[in-house]
Amino acid sequence: MRALLLALALAADPRAQLEALEARRAAEREAARRLAEKERSILDTLDDAERAWRDAEGVAQRAERDRAASAARLEQAVRDEEVAGQRWRALVDGLRPRLAARQRMDRVGELGLVASAASLADLVKRRALLDRVLAHDAGTLRAAREALRERERATAGRLAEAERLGELAERARQGRTEAARRREERRALLASVRGAREVHERAAAEADGQARKLAEFIAALPPPRAGQVAYTGFAQLRGRLPRPAAGPLQAGFGKVVNPRFRTVTVQNGIEIGAARGEPVRAVAPGQVVHAGWFKGYGNLVIVDHGDGFHTLVAHLESMSAAAGEEVAAGTLLGTVGDSGSLRGPYLHFELREKGRPVDPRPWLAP
Repeated sequence: MRALLLALALAADPRAQLEALEARRAAEREAARRLAEKERSILDTLDDAERAWRDAEGVAQRAERDRAASAARLEQAVRDEEVAGQRWRALVDGLRPRLAARQRMDRVGELGLVASAASLADLVKRRALLDRVLAHDAGTLRAAREALRERERATAGRLAEAERLGELAERARQGRTEAARRREERRALLASVRGAREVHERAAAEADGQARKLAEFIAALPPPRAGQVAYTGFAQLRGRLPRPAAGPLQAGFGKVVNPRFRTVTVQNGIEIGAARGEPVRAVAPGQVVHAGWFKGYGNLVIVDHGDGFHTLVAHLESMSAAAGEEVAAGTLLGTVGDSGSLRGPYLHFELREKGRPVDPRPWLAP
């Protein structure tokens, strides 16, 4: 509800709309300038923009987590201050009648109180009781002074935490502003890639080059080390593999024609139209041999299933597996995203046999 009210307030504020429009224009100008550098790789430019956006997003998220933690500490500091104040007030309230009694006793005097004893035993008893009363009152007074100091410390802690909370809120706001600017720049870059034929063709050519580099990378992957599980029997799973993520098939294996520019690209895998954040799972047992960034593929996880078979899932939003980790069928590898993607969130899935890409569709269960 609070987010909705904020969105409505921004929509109703012409100044906020103007600032958002100017930020979008600045992002478009920066995107055009960067893409105008003919000698520069489009994929490198997109990678830089995406990394800058994700770095800014990470800074904002950390600041927001710190702000939430600080808000919780502030609430605790307020409670501590109230508890300390209650303890101090209770001790002071208890001391008031004792101090009044001491004042009355001072008028009579300790000597008069002791001298009025009826006997020696009564005198000793009165002296002992008086000492006990005085010691108790002195202890209560010390406790009240300590409670006052404790309340003062709690108040100082509350004020310091409130100041820290304000600083963290400002840092989170600045981080969100920077992340929004970087995100707009990335969107403008992608729009340029999709909108200009020359840029689109350059991006497609670079993507083909990265596909060849990926093939070389897979061919150079070392076999499992001695003592590790050696997986076999993957070939018997043909036609029975589960989909790595839920969603419709958007592009098949092989040659794909761009409907706008009529350019032809070769797909080494399939594209699954899964929603952002959808879980991506291993289709069979194996060992993760790569989990990290690969230009043109974004966050990429490669699983070695033995007998020369590998599966690849690319453009992940997040990765849940690490290189060297053994996974079972259905193990979470990450989530669907648009890292390194030229057209938004989807899942790129490849199956390779001895480094050669093969059509995954006959291998998937109906």
